Amino acid sequence: MDFPKEIKDIVGNINYKKDTTGRSGDTVYIFEDKYVLKISDNKERLRREKEKMDYLNKCNIPGIKCILFLEDNDKAYNLMTYLKGYSLVDKKIINDQELLIDILVKVIKVLRSLDNSNCPFKSTDNIGDDFVHGDLCLPNIYVDENYEFAGFIDLENMGFGDKWYDYSWLLWSLSYNLKTDKYNKILLDKLNLEFNEEKYNKYIPKEYR
Repeated sequence: MDFPKEIKDIVGNINYKKDTTGRSGDTVYIFEDKYVLKISDNKERLRREKEKMDYLNKCNIPGIKCILFLEDNDKAYNLMTYLKGYSLVDKKIINDQELLIDILVKVIKVLRSLDNSNCPFKSTDNIGDDFVHGDLCLPNIYVDENYEFAGFIDLENMGFGDKWYDYSWLLWSLSYNLKTDKYNKILLDKLNLEFNEEKYNKYIPKEYR
């Protein structure tokens, strides 16, 4: 791959591979356990995602950091630090449901701690005064080797909105990945929440339910 010179100067001769797990339509390369490069035709969207990443860094929320953002011809490039750890769909976590639920409770506390922040962004497809990730599914949440929260990925839809937008997608992702919804109530009980069927049906498309 012929990367721009500014990126080559940073990554040098580090081995890299193309990541095929995402669904954003962007091209993503992983440089061992050091860097992640996202390339997009949608320069404005990638710039917005970078700005949201910077905002979380300012809030002292652990996670990925931008090393270099540039636009070259018709593409935008965002070179980021590699987020070491495990996503919540890793077998070590997904097969230990008690651990998974405990992690999710901590993650929600992180989000709620940002409700009173001066976040300049708004999440799309939902309206409210809560801080939301905007795509709070298990693969977008990472923990370190001690299973402590390490950060989020896919921040494009982050901003103020309805917390039940996040909760709905998290519950959907939990039941989808565990192939049962019996742990949804356990999580809600831990969070002292009642299931909001109206919001769930509003935010989760019918074909997903």
